[in-house]
Amino acid sequence: MKRVRFEWDAKKDKQNQEKHGVSFEFAQYAFTDHDRIIAEDLSHSQKEKRYYCFGKVGDGIITVRFTYRG
Repeated sequence: MKRVRFEWDAKKDKQNQEKHGVSFEFAQYAFTDHDRIIAEDLSHSQKEKRYYCFGKVGDGIITVRFTYRG
């Protein structure tokens, strides 16, 4: 199995915690949901493909917008 490494901007992480009450470190667990859904974000950027991950974490559903790198 391929190992995955997550990276994020610390400033955006702080803003996300203030706005949504969720850290990026916590949000990455959405990817561990075996029933997660990955969908392409068609309305965001023309420079790079972006995606959504919808996954269950604890009692809720977390939505993560992300980009594949490397």
